Amino acid sequence: MNLDELMAVWRTQDAAPLHDMNKTLLHLALRQDEAKLQKERRRERWIVYVGSTGVVVAMAVLLGMMILARERKVMTDWDFVIGIGGAAAALLAGGAMYVGHRARAQREQRFGESLRDQLNRRIAQLYDRATNTCASLVSVLLGGIGGTAIILLGYRVNEKAFSENGFTLVSTILMCVVLPVAAGVWEARRQARDVVLPHKRRLEALLKELDGQ
Repeated sequence: MNLDELMAVWRTQDAAPLHDMNKTLLHLALRQDEAKLQKERRRERWIVYVGSTGVVVAMAVLLGMMILARERKVMTDWDFVIGIGGAAAALLAGGAMYVGHRARAQREQRFGESLRDQLNRRIAQLYDRATNTCASLVSVLLGGIGGTAIILLGYRVNEKAFSENGFTLVSTILMCVVLPVAAGVWEARRQARDVVLPHKRRLEALLKELDGQ
């Protein structure tokens, strides 16, 4: 039985006291929940690190093509600014993910392994997830700025001015970058409001019951 199932059983009982729950099962469920969370965090970090590396490599390739194209005098200094800015945004995204991970790990080290500590750790993790601005920052830096830079430089490498087919260029950025990033940020906030915070409140109620014994 996982943590959600144990909580569901507790919620269906009228004023169910904590001693009616199997504390050993609760302990194990919290450990399983922790393991699942850490697995999800590792996957998120690797996605960001790989994505950041991919954007930097793409910027390097496009900048190399731009240097060759500059000999034909079709590139401007602003094109190089876009490429460098896109690479910098990708590196900042990876750095923000790493710093955020280290900060979370240090905060969570203060909790022990008792049932109360495990509950407090899980509550802190849920609060961190609900209020986490790092994920939004990474999405904007990597997906927003990095993605826009790739599209713009791809356009310029083909020796097209931004004024040519401007509507198509703007539509491409809107559909491929702006809307997906905005949708991802909105979905994260919706999950925080509708899933994460209610779960946090349920665990706080459970902790209050435990402290009242």
